[in-house]
Amino acid sequence: MVNEIPQADITLTRLRQRPVLDATGAPVGCLKDLVVHFRGIFPQVTKILVARPTEEDLLVGWEQVAGLDPEPGGALRLACAADAVRPQSLRLSEMLLAKNILDKKVMDTARRRVVRVNDVGLKQQDGRYVVVWVDVGMRGLLRHLLPEPVLEAFTRTLRLSLPRDVVSWEHVEPIETELTRAKRQAVYSKLARLHPADIADIVEELNPSERATILQALDAETAGEALAETETEVQAGVLQMLEPEKASDLLERMEPDEAADVLSEMPESRAQEILESMEPEEAGEVAELLEHPEESAGGLMTTEFVAFPPHLTAAAAVEHLRERAGEAETISTLYVTDPDGRLLGVLSLRQLLTAPPTRTLEDLVEKHVIQVPPEADLKDVAETLSKYNLLALPVVGSTGVLEGIVTVDDVLSRLLPLIWKQRAAKKYL
Repeated sequence: MVNEIPQADITLTRLRQRPVLDATGAPVGCLKDLVVHFRGIFPQVTKILVARPTEEDLLVGWEQVAGLDPEPGGALRLACAADAVRPQSLRLSEMLLAKNILDKKVMDTARRRVVRVNDVGLKQQDGRYVVVWVDVGMRGLLRHLLPEPVLEAFTRTLRLSLPRDVVSWEHVEPIETELTRAKRQAVYSKLARLHPADIADIVEELNPSERATILQALDAETAGEALAETETEVQAGVLQMLEPEKASDLLERMEPDEAADVLSEMPESRAQEILESMEPEEAGEVAELLEHPEESAGGLMTTEFVAFPPHLTAAAAVEHLRERAGEAETISTLYVTDPDGRLLGVLSLRQLLTAPPTRTLEDLVEKHVIQVPPEADLKDVAETLSKYNLLALPVVGSTGVLEGIVTVDDVLSRLLPLIWKQRAAKKYL
């Protein structure tokens, strides 16, 4: 990856504080910051911000810059006299580079991590500078404190190895800037291209406010899928910081059992507020799950399963499955119920696909169904799944109604953290 990163001609920390002279050589001030425009892969420098000793800062367009003395500490010279400079203002698509990026956290979408920017690499291109990378290593940090020759001598004397750790700008996603606050819909495009699990890894490294900022800006489908990959505590913390409409939007894209888990971590008043903003059907499913203890079969189950009437033929069931498969959490096991929702039997997807097309499901189902009641605890559910080598386990109420199913991944997501905690505790006993 290092070989793919463009070479920089100079860094931001080496440019800042350099003297700015006008065309006559008279001092104007010193370089305080650079303004960049986000267009293309690498942002282009469009203006400079000059700090003046007795007047307010001056924003100068790059077309009024004549050039930069390449010597260390060399001045930046303007193309006109100071009194002829035309002051500029920031456009909506521009931002101050040092103010928004230097010493700030950014997302490295290539390595799926959050890093702090210690320096910014700039390269000359078509008479302007463009941002090509950010330095996130110790070497970049030390540039803040020491001139380059002193830094090199320091590392040689102490025999320190300070490898370069830079991220190409094409993989950099700022967390929040003046630009993101002004135009949220145009940001986080790099992040949105990642797998939801990778987005979740990055989001979990941020603080609650930053998480909310990012998920608020992403489209609801991407944000919902990413949020579903994070820990329940993270989900609850993020949703509490969002507007109820946005929070309900994200919950509706999660499995009902996962949504119920999140709401159970929130204060009751806030959970109720979000529930009321959800679509009635989704809200009803989640509210039903919230009535069960969290570690019970009822609390673990999802209500998103596919059920068929017994009179349906195998061919008709396959067609029905094509239409509804996207609504179910799993289709490895199929359920047959009567008009009142009572469970009559189960069959596997393989059985359905290999059955004669005209056979009815009533003739195909296994009527002796392994099941658990809603009040069964996590241990009983896990043991039943393991004993009978099941991928999903139906949860059946006292009246025989199929209330939901518990999938093996739902059980594992609860058991694995407990196992890790137990192993961690044993290390210190």
